[in-house]
Amino acid sequence: QTVRARACSDCFNYDMFGNNMMPAVSMVALLLFASMIEVTSFAGPRLFSSSSRRLPSALFETVNESKEVLKSLIDFHAGTWGGVATSFSVTNDVMAGIVGRKTSEEYEVSVKIGLIIENTDYSLSETYEWGDKMSTRKLSLIDSSLDADAVDGSYSLDTALPNLPVDLIGTPKLIHFGIEHCVAVNDNARIRCFAFYGIDQSLVRVVVCDEKRVAEAPNAFGEETKSESESANSNDNQKLSPRPMSLLEMTSGVWLGDVMVRQPTSNMAGKGFAPEVKKKQKQKKEFAKWSIGLQKATYEYIWDLNNSIQKVINTGKSLGESMTPEQSASLSGTVCLQESLRTEIPKDQRMCYFDWMAGNQAGFLLGNVAMQFPRYLTFDDVPSRRSMFTEVGVFQCVDDGSIDVTDAGSLPVVVCSTIGRCYDSHGGLKSGSTGFFEFKRSEESESPM
Repeated sequence: QTVRARACSDCFNYDMFGNNMMPAVSMVALLLFASMIEVTSFAGPRLFSSSSRRLPSALFETVNESKEVLKSLIDFHAGTWGGVATSFSVTNDVMAGIVGRKTSEEYEVSVKIGLIIENTDYSLSETYEWGDKMSTRKLSLIDSSLDADAVDGSYSLDTALPNLPVDLIGTPKLIHFGIEHCVAVNDNARIRCFAFYGIDQSLVRVVVCDEKRVAEAPNAFGEETKSESESANSNDNQKLSPRPMSLLEMTSGVWLGDVMVRQPTSNMAGKGFAPEVKKKQKQKKEFAKWSIGLQKATYEYIWDLNNSIQKVINTGKSLGESMTPEQSASLSGTVCLQESLRTEIPKDQRMCYFDWMAGNQAGFLLGNVAMQFPRYLTFDDVPSRRSMFTEVGVFQCVDDGSIDVTDAGSLPVVVCSTIGRCYDSHGGLKSGSTGFFEFKRSEESESPM
């Protein structure tokens, strides 16, 4: 308790940039505050609803959220989803831009999550159907290094030799390794993003799946499931709608938010992309057992309206675990493709392509989805600027019916839900995170005359 109180004191005596904002608070008051703090869903879709949860009372200790995570995954994902996949590739020549852009035909995917009794593992089974074709894949959630938000079911995982339909991937090339991110954008919609890597460990393909719920599976926990109308009424008339993001809008302000960090209790073994001689000895893995933390952060994109762009990240004090150096590092890069003003392209299909850190990372904007993936799966024991960090963000705006479209000065509240993964030099999952950011436009920060 003494250690925990001291940590809380360090956090709450300062603002997010480390400035002393208030005198020391009594240890008893800090303990009470830490045990009562409430946090909404950091992946975003239920921020404006009554869905909230308390941080574990032992915030600075390891927690086991296996029951909460499993319930959240089943409640949200189990059932049938319908969607369309957009896929594309990049080459070693960054100025070549996006190549091989494709849009799949509509498909349905049935999702089941179950228990593997023999080794106390959990499985994710998916059956894809499109036209007269069918494909199935099954994953172990523990072996796939699952990271998940226990509130809304947003998750990320990785797998060697991912068994996904070629029609969705958009290329017949052999995929050696895949990283999947899934953001629950509302009660009946989700965005899934895949980064696929080839035998040469280079980024082969990126796939974005926009999926809507077709049918729910029976509730495995014996609880009544809200209807869509009941869910809408519980959101206090505040709905989140997709917000196709232009480069100009994204760079015209600051993104302020909170990041929930989860660090696995055991360093998960690599999946085959790290050199064998450098892989750590395999340790026992546990489902949804991690050390968690909460941290304030700001993202700011600075664009010179030409080819130069920066991503500046500032982090504040944290409770518990904090963002990794890879996740909190600011980036500089080049704008390789900019379609934000291409009026002949529908807004939800316009793309931007960024080359971060001279070929280290690739960044993309597709409609209301932002992505950042490593260009190569290269790992070294010696420290270097090459980082293995992935992040996906989904932009949405608050639509409460109060915005007057005839008023040019009336702008909606724009938010961004993020999910990310950070890997160590051996290819094991180092940290997972989910975040929720609100956009503060530059003019909003100016003092009135």
